[in-house]
Amino acid sequence: MWNDDRFFEKIETTLGVDYLLRAREGVPEKGVYIRPHVHLEHEIMWFRRAEGSYSIGSEKLALRDNTLVFVGSMILHDMELAFTPDHERFLLQYSNVVMNRLKCPLPFSGQHAGFVLQLNERDAERMQFLFTWFTQLHDEPHSSRESNPLLTLLLNTVYGHAEQAVKVNVSEDKNSTFDSLIDFVVQIERDRTFSITLNDAAERCGLSSSHFSRTFKKIMQISFKDYLVRKKIAASAELLRNTELSITDIAYQCEFTDSAYYCFKFRSLMGVTPKKFRTYSRSTKQLSTKHDPLP
Repeated sequence: MWNDDRFFEKIETTLGVDYLLRAREGVPEKGVYIRPHVHLEHEIMWFRRAEGSYSIGSEKLALRDNTLVFVGSMILHDMELAFTPDHERFLLQYSNVVMNRLKCPLPFSGQHAGFVLQLNERDAERMQFLFTWFTQLHDEPHSSRESNPLLTLLLNTVYGHAEQAVKVNVSEDKNSTFDSLIDFVVQIERDRTFSITLNDAAERCGLSSSHFSRTFKKIMQISFKDYLVRKKIAASAELLRNTELSITDIAYQCEFTDSAYYCFKFRSLMGVTPKKFRTYSRSTKQLSTKHDPLP
């Protein structure tokens, strides 16, 4: 049966940035509760000053000062925070695209959903310094060439604590429609092909086509057809950022019928043309040289 307390969160990033960083958020006097949810991105939360709890899957863990949390992609998690006047936390959400670009492997095998660790004061000061430094850089105009080394250092520092952390295992007891559909999404996110029919998708989840369509839209807040289009657009954005392939070649690789339709869908979802997206995703150094002029 569908549980209305679970939902999929679509992470919104800014143009040319493939991660989300949040800082300087307080807690209201009555506290805050973030309902159980999943998203495609990995998540790191650093709690310098906090009181509450954090759940990964079915395991609930205490949050105290100097607590570091890592949650893998598409893992159900929630959070409850009590009001404290000196509350301070940082949130970093990023996809496998970032990890591939920076060549940062996950800190453990896929059987683990994440980890939680309370750092000693020396390690906590270093973690606080890195998050503060990265936040300051993020808040100012900068190029990926400037931010990538610091982001790599931050991720490697977090991952370096995985060996000492309490790791949370992925539960094998997955019988709900929610779990079946989330497992299906995880699998097709790893797959570079986009050609899967509604009937095939429903069959893989053990559902009728109509039941699959209704459930998919309720969980993912988007139809299955639109989800596949967004998946193609996301893949094309990665190619625009990291290759010199032509727009036509990218449209072909991402299985659009033609480049004109690809450009139309890209602009409708991203707000800019693929060419402009590629231009603005370049580094400051590139923009100052003789690359293609702005459209």
